[in-house]
Amino acid sequence: MKALRVFAENRRDDAFLGSLGGSMRVTLRRSEHGSLQGEAFFQHGPSSQTVSFSLWDASLQAAVAQAEIALERVLAADHLGWIPDPNFLERMPHVTDPQPPEMPRAFPAWDAGLGEGEDVTFDYEVDGYGWYAITVKVGDKTGETGGSYLTDSKGDLIRAALAMLAGADKAEVTFRGEPGHVVLELQRVNLRSDEATEVGLPGRSYFGCWVRIRDLYDNPVGGGTLEFEALCRSPRAVAEAIYRMALAHFEGGAGFWSPAMASLEGALKTVPRQPGE
Repeated sequence: MKALRVFAENRRDDAFLGSLGGSMRVTLRRSEHGSLQGEAFFQHGPSSQTVSFSLWDASLQAAVAQAEIALERVLAADHLGWIPDPNFLERMPHVTDPQPPEMPRAFPAWDAGLGEGEDVTFDYEVDGYGWYAITVKVGDKTGETGGSYLTDSKGDLIRAALAMLAGADKAEVTFRGEPGHVVLELQRVNLRSDEATEVGLPGRSYFGCWVRIRDLYDNPVGGGTLEFEALCRSPRAVAEAIYRMALAHFEGGAGFWSPAMASLEGALKTVPRQPGE
């Protein structure tokens, strides 16, 4: 504190402030032109850092005054010594015998409460003038939409079916009218899980698939207006229904949907059918 005060009073052109262990120190210097410069050093183990900075006389005077106030507070309480915490023993943890580590437990059966889902069918109808209509039925629910050839709707449906069969959580198909903007949404959902047969591993899960139709023309930012929503029994059921829908339109030639349709057919042949699908 004395070195800092002497430097601030312009009686010395340098000052050295250091911690008792030497890991922290500050060096202050005054040039022959009166400008003030400082250097702070900090070391922790093998790492060290040095920072250089400028000083102004007004800030130095304020720092000296605050340091003196802090020092007075420390010295005023120095004679009090250490006072034990009267409640420390109550908070101290009690020593007990070592307990064996908790072993992994088997996962119990789980049910989302959504039911099993229902069968699904898709119908794709064209009018020959660049327009089409799509009807989806899930159980006793029916949803309808359509659009123009501004988008490859049939190819997009086939590719969405392939994505869901491959394990995607969600796939969307856009239908464009003139005007109009509708989205068909397919979303995987966990319906239930069996009790685990091995400790630490989850049981088998059974997935359904939400089928939704949203009209985005008047509300594109807010997620659109939900026109249809139904739960079918599995993503594979959706893929199979779209395959059956598209197959009827390949009688007169595959067209440019052939690569997508070939991929979907190959996936349906190779991906094992799971119980409930």
